[in-house]
Amino acid sequence: MIVEVIFWLVVALLAYSYLVYPLGIAAFGRYARVPAPPSPAPGAVMPTVAIVVAACNEERHIEARIRNLLALDYPADRLAIYVGSDGSTDDTVTRATRHTSAQVRVFAFGERRGKASVLNDLLGEVGEEIVVFTDANTEFDADAVRVLVRHFADPAVGAVNGELRLRASGTGDLQERSYWRLETALKRGESCLGGLLGANGAIYAIRRELYRALPPDTLVDDFTVAMNVTTQGRQAIFEPAALAFEEVPPGVAAAFERRVRIGIGNYQAFFRYPQYWSQGRWVRRFTYVSHKVLRWFSPHLLIVALLASLALAGRPPYATLLRVQVWGYTLLGAGMVLQRYGQLPGAARAPVFVFTLNLAFLVAFCRYVTGGFSSQWVPRGAPARTSTPAVRSRHR
Repeated sequence: MIVEVIFWLVVALLAYSYLVYPLGIAAFGRYARVPAPPSPAPGAVMPTVAIVVAACNEERHIEARIRNLLALDYPADRLAIYVGSDGSTDDTVTRATRHTSAQVRVFAFGERRGKASVLNDLLGEVGEEIVVFTDANTEFDADAVRVLVRHFADPAVGAVNGELRLRASGTGDLQERSYWRLETALKRGESCLGGLLGANGAIYAIRRELYRALPPDTLVDDFTVAMNVTTQGRQAIFEPAALAFEEVPPGVAAAFERRVRIGIGNYQAFFRYPQYWSQGRWVRRFTYVSHKVLRWFSPHLLIVALLASLALAGRPPYATLLRVQVWGYTLLGAGMVLQRYGQLPGAARAPVFVFTLNLAFLVAFCRYVTGGFSSQWVPRGAPARTSTPAVRSRHR
């Protein structure tokens, strides 16, 4: 009976994580009334804003990124741009320094130390009230910063997350864009509920006073920075009108490795910051467990369900359930292989994507607990070589 209880408890948790919670929170976000941001007082001066860009070997994007930021609809005398090169070995620094001015400052860090260290150093230079974080290969709508900043008229707001829209590239992944649309719907619902989690590194803003220096080996800096804001009692909100755009990173193999690296960062944050369970508003702690923790540990739950089915295989209906699981994983694994060659039927794409996501989390957990990963930053969209020994984690 104990094994049976464990099996059905696991099934209930998985159903809650992948069906009940996403559908419920997405529906809530769709129909909930979103309060308008407070209007600035007549004659009020707009807050000073620093836009921070950490770059590593971004010679293809850096000039377009700076030009895009200089063209924003925000008073130039209230906006500063900080670009930090993390030991770039290409032409990133040369191309960025072409735009150096009173508004644009470029910091060329010769040694590659990781994105967290670059952000810490750049934030040490920032004196502006609001900090906007973004990536080198992102493009902002002209009014994106203005839309983000208006929410800080409310003193309860500590972080504002914009909306990233993925553009299809020549080899763009349709599942990636579909998954991101679902994540965006969850952000909208969680923001309406008052429990928005983390941020997207492409476009989010915080009050400068709430930034907490990151450990140098931090892998998911955007999630950590925003969560640290919420543990200080401030609210994080989602603003879908603040738009940023990026291309879908190409390649199934590269996408898998990127998800492994993100997964390692998730487990790193989970074990490093137990205060995410206990500090901040209760609704944010609820969404943290429902949206993040249960999903991160879904592969563990699936393994428990498989082992429980194996232990109960002599009794109906568990023998049938065991066969369903074994055949299901076999077919999904085959689908993952076919996907690499672009031969996956349309109906199979969603289940294969979920299977791939859980496999990436499982690989990530194994690498995290064994210390088999590099804490060196991999730029967004680049293949993530999580086993590269350049800067090995000392976690054991």
